[in-house]
Amino acid sequence: MTTTAGPTADLPGPDDSPADPADPADPARPAVRAAAAAVPLLALVEFASGVLQGGFPILLPRLGEHLDLRAADLSLALGAEFLVSGVAVPLTSRLGDLYGHRRLLRATVLLTLLGSVVTALAPDLPVLLAGRALSGFLACWLPLEFAVLRDRLGEERGGRAVGPLVGALTVGSTLGALAVGGLGADPAATRPLLWALAVLPVPVLPVVWWLVPESQVRAAGRIDRAGAALLSLGLTLLLAGLGASGVLPGAVTGLLLAAGVLLLALFVRQQLRAETPVVDVRLLARRATAPVFGLSFLLGCALYGAQGPTLAFQAARPAETGYGLGAVPLVLGLLVLPQTAAATLGALTAHRLTLRQDVSRVLGLGFALCATGYGVIALGHAAAWQFVLGGALAGYGAGLGLSLLPALLMRRLPADRTGVGTGVYNTLKSLAGAAAGVLAAVVLDRLVLRPGVPSEGAYTLVWAACAAACALGVPVALALRQRRL
Repeated sequence: MTTTAGPTADLPGPDDSPADPADPADPARPAVRAAAAAVPLLALVEFASGVLQGGFPILLPRLGEHLDLRAADLSLALGAEFLVSGVAVPLTSRLGDLYGHRRLLRATVLLTLLGSVVTALAPDLPVLLAGRALSGFLACWLPLEFAVLRDRLGEERGGRAVGPLVGALTVGSTLGALAVGGLGADPAATRPLLWALAVLPVPVLPVVWWLVPESQVRAAGRIDRAGAALLSLGLTLLLAGLGASGVLPGAVTGLLLAAGVLLLALFVRQQLRAETPVVDVRLLARRATAPVFGLSFLLGCALYGAQGPTLAFQAARPAETGYGLGAVPLVLGLLVLPQTAAATLGALTAHRLTLRQDVSRVLGLGFALCATGYGVIALGHAAAWQFVLGGALAGYGAGLGLSLLPALLMRRLPADRTGVGTGVYNTLKSLAGAAAGVLAAVVLDRLVLRPGVPSEGAYTLVWAACAAACALGVPVALALRQRRL
């Protein structure tokens, strides 16, 4: 649902740290004031981001009906968005370091606007996939905003300013799901609502163009173009091979998969040699950090892999398929609310729990609750209350994980690798969503009642796989034995 802030700027040094705003004689004071004044404006930007993130998935099942798409196609659409997010966040962060974060923020807002317009215009699946891919740049907004504020306000004040932005993002996501659901009761409202979402980035443009200050610190070096190309093309070929395995000949699918694996192997080799890698793969192999990265990947798979299939199942009409809730968009929005609220509660209470229990136990509890929640839905999904109960359990567990994993990672990273490590964490979580979305599409495409209509067992298998992924995270979390946070 939400994006997380990652590293996007070098920390200010002793000579370039922002001035103290309490010192009236400091000539830099107006610049700091301007940056502080931008915080509420950026909170509005993140509110708009949240509405986009929360509103579109609610419309996806209805859009699928308009375009005659399969449930597997809906998972592919979300997977394409996560794929671009996973690649774009580290790339735009590095480009922001080199050329200015506000400049990259402007570019990503324009790309998101274009993606939303393409989505609203989409007449078929290929155009929809293109629109959602462009919309994946939405995930770059928060990290780039964080970098600007950290650069202009300093690490401490900039870090505090992220709180209102994340809060606005969460509120926007919740209200977006409810508002779009309430206004989307009539099938004829689907396209107008897509256009309403498409214009949301428009009022964001003047904020990021004129009212947000540019970051001042510039990093040395250059962008690793070869690494970026290998990662993007390798992931695209790999996920395309998986996603098209049901319609392409076996030889073509095998060729796509082999080419994707080969390019990703070359990417790893390139990253080991690069001075400024896109993804620091060495961190993935460190004994202290590898378990945390693994947990972030498992959590991303569970959170995002079930999103599209769950919405498709809830919207399915029992008279036509023999399963489903026949939920209209408003009901879909209400069914999402318990999970979102529980995730927020989990994030708020996570660190209080670590005052009484070791963080590894609390994290293990979070993964256990996630596994239980998806298990509840896999075992029983004939009524709305089962989704509410399962979603609330999974949501609270996910909130614990999303809150504790970044803090745990920072305590296990070398002091000079904190920013890079957090970026790898965010990238892995998004790429996990892409992989899980494509794999879910494969399952829904293969286990069918009739062409284009998945069997009930296909959905059950997706939820059971999410439960298994979270259950796998429990012993990994308990083995961390980290000191209390």
